[in-house]
Amino acid sequence: MSEAILYAIDAPHIADPTAAVDFVEQHSDSNEAPTTNIASFFESLVSTWPEDGSKGAVWYEDFTHNRPAGCVLEMTFDLDGFDEERLEQLRALAKQHGVHVLDPEGEVLYLADGTEASA
Repeated sequence: MSEAILYAIDAPHIADPTAAVDFVEQHSDSNEAPTTNIASFFESLVSTWPEDGSKGAVWYEDFTHNRPAGCVLEMTFDLDGFDEERLEQLRALAKQHGVHVLDPEGEVLYLADGTEASA
């Protein structure tokens, strides 16, 4: 089993992957309540793909330790269940809630407007 760690970020001013990585590093340990956009995105996310795997196993880790906080949400996907179609679903959810999705390993930032920025 291998995993992919992606981040949802509520930062409309961020427009490139390098700045997004810096943003995540600065805000990932937040103890603040999630922003409205992160909270609504999270609700849609676990409604689309429940942590119990009832709509397909996509999670490598559940959200026990990675609860939404502040303007960042860490998501750990199981690559066996997370394919291109699911990525498109994730991007559509992010767009709906006005958040970006960062793939730090792939060095790509999927912007809330539906476009993407690469390093």
